[in-house]
Amino acid sequence: MKIAIIYSTSSESTKKSCKLLSAKLESDVQLIPIEKAKSECILKYNFLILAGSAYNGKVQSSLKIYISRNMKTLKEKPLALAINCEDNIDIKDRLNKTFSDELVNSSCISSNFGYELNPNEGNFIEKRKTNNLIESYRKNGKSLPSLNIDEIDKFADYINNMIEQRVD
Repeated sequence: MKIAIIYSTSSESTKKSCKLLSAKLESDVQLIPIEKAKSECILKYNFLILAGSAYNGKVQSSLKIYISRNMKTLKEKPLALAINCEDNIDIKDRLNKTFSDELVNSSCISSNFGYELNPNEGNFIEKRKTNNLIESYRKNGKSLPSLNIDEIDKFADYINNMIEQRVD
């Protein structure tokens, strides 16, 4: 089975979670940044995973545009959805706000992989914001956010089970 993971990200966190996921999938997996994703990409793969970093409940507009242009084809393919955002949210609500109800309802599985803060990412202003946020976490005695490896494992296991049960 050929799987495409098409992702958009404003940080390296989503790319990192997609790489971790791809290493756990027992299939031919291609990581495709949204900037390189073409409508024809969808046709080459048996299974699609769309992933994006959600900031203030929204993914990057490039992913939303890609989805809206390809909605009909996306709904015809086995599909999974992943977002990278804070843990203390209602995942179903966030997915419906991030993607569309139509896409969420047509997906086989969806999940939140969490996120990381990297003080070395972005331009000067983004680095400063990240460092301030990290400092705020530390002052308040909170642990820094991290990728949810257990959730990535569950997601991969689900897809691997689908692949095992597939009959050509």
